[in-house]
Amino acid sequence: MMATRTKKIVMATILGTLAIFIWGGFSHTVLLSGVGFDPLPNEEVVLPTLRDNISKRGLYFFPGRTFANKSEDDDIKWMQKFKTGPAGILVYRPIGGDPFSVSKLSIQFVSNLLSVLIAILLVWQINMRYWRRVGSVTLLGCLSCAAVSSIYWNWYEFPTTFFIAQLIDMVVGFFIVGLIVSKLVPYTGSSNPNY
Repeated sequence: MMATRTKKIVMATILGTLAIFIWGGFSHTVLLSGVGFDPLPNEEVVLPTLRDNISKRGLYFFPGRTFANKSEDDDIKWMQKFKTGPAGILVYRPIGGDPFSVSKLSIQFVSNLLSVLIAILLVWQINMRYWRRVGSVTLLGCLSCAAVSSIYWNWYEFPTTFFIAQLIDMVVGFFIVGLIVSKLVPYTGSSNPNY
């Protein structure tokens, strides 16, 4: 019995990870490709300026400020600059690269694997019928957007369309994982599911 349970958990892990990885590839490159992104206006002018002035890879915000050793006058000046604009953030790499590199795909796969393992731990502990278990895992997708994507939308003003695309991606992805792991992972409690 223990060997059968272990096989089911391993199978759920493999199938769930492959499913969410494939779904993520489809949603990001086909279904929701580019949602919330706009091309940089005047790229031929802006890119040389960036190249000439920013040498380090990083996350930049403007108007800039230091957070250490700041005075009240610094805060007032920064607030005025922020209010009058422009203001924003920039994720920057001075040298490009492969947008679908092996390292990026590997990190995504490991991230998906960890997400599926969390879903399996959840499903393993809840004593409910199949569709309620699926619904519980689907809520993990909602949780990820409520906990992370909403912060980017609210504080950093990521476009609403980007936020909605992330919500669709996460909810559908975790729904698919829920279908798989809820079917394969047995409940380990002492009583039978009754609701």
